[in-house]
Amino acid sequence: MATADPADATAPGANAISEEEVSALLEKQASDAVRPFDFSAQRINRTQLPMLQTIARSFAPRAAGTLSGLIGRDTAVEFTSIESVRVADLQASLPTPGILAAVRVKPLAGLAFMSVQPSLLVALLDAFFGGSGRPAADMQAAVSAAAQRFLTLVLKSFAPDFTAAWTVVSPLELELAKLETNPRLVQLGSAQDSVIVVRFTCELGARSGTMDWMLPDSQLTPIREALASDGGKAPARKQEPWGPGLSAALHEVEVEVRAVLGQARISLRELVSLAPGDIIPIETPQDVTLLVGDVPLRHGRFGVSQGRNALKILPGGSA
Repeated sequence: MATADPADATAPGANAISEEEVSALLEKQASDAVRPFDFSAQRINRTQLPMLQTIARSFAPRAAGTLSGLIGRDTAVEFTSIESVRVADLQASLPTPGILAAVRVKPLAGLAFMSVQPSLLVALLDAFFGGSGRPAADMQAAVSAAAQRFLTLVLKSFAPDFTAAWTVVSPLELELAKLETNPRLVQLGSAQDSVIVVRFTCELGARSGTMDWMLPDSQLTPIREALASDGGKAPARKQEPWGPGLSAALHEVEVEVRAVLGQARISLRELVSLAPGDIIPIETPQDVTLLVGDVPLRHGRFGVSQGRNALKILPGGSA
């Protein structure tokens, strides 16, 4: 029986790492050398979806104009942040009482959501009816029938602004599906799914509050590449110094051309039974294709010119 020579263990490549390196890897590290990282947080930096930030910044002034015209008071809307959170965390943070609007974003599949901070919604409702925009003492006013009708009106008024803002990426349409007065009962997705929250701050006089778009991560999959782009590409620059030289050099390159003058199709049975002296009939083609590698280039007709086999190129352009 053959035995391994211990000296072989020192040969190059016998061990991936040395004993000293193994000891170093097994050595206990100081506790301060380890940094925790929460993969479930999934925080999204604005630069990861730059076009979504552009869309949000475009929507904000449009929404401010629409809201100001609706309630007859100057209202400011400003894009604040983009954040990705788990459904479980988002659902736990939704205010109650409050209204969560489920909306369709056509033609994307599924539902998106929009919420208005209850105190802001009540202040806007008060201004809409001619008040000063003061919040109500009883926050049940945020889920009243009047508040629901007002939020429905706001969303319908925002629809053209939403479409206009998204035009740079995709022509999306906003349509209200339903209102839910108990947001924590709404099915936003499975607990570990991600939702992208686009937050806006709305100011009405001395009052301010937040409005949120809640876009399920899966809903944005068809347009994620567009949202991750920078909105355009730098124009290609002409390489004038070396362009003519490269073009001239390409014209001098030699390529091998070939033409198939005959083909036949036989079965595998016939192929294995072939013997010296057997004849395979081949019909002479009327037209022959001139190939560069496997790429057809021109059509021609086979013949003889000055005693040599030749191919006459036929008119009609490229193959």
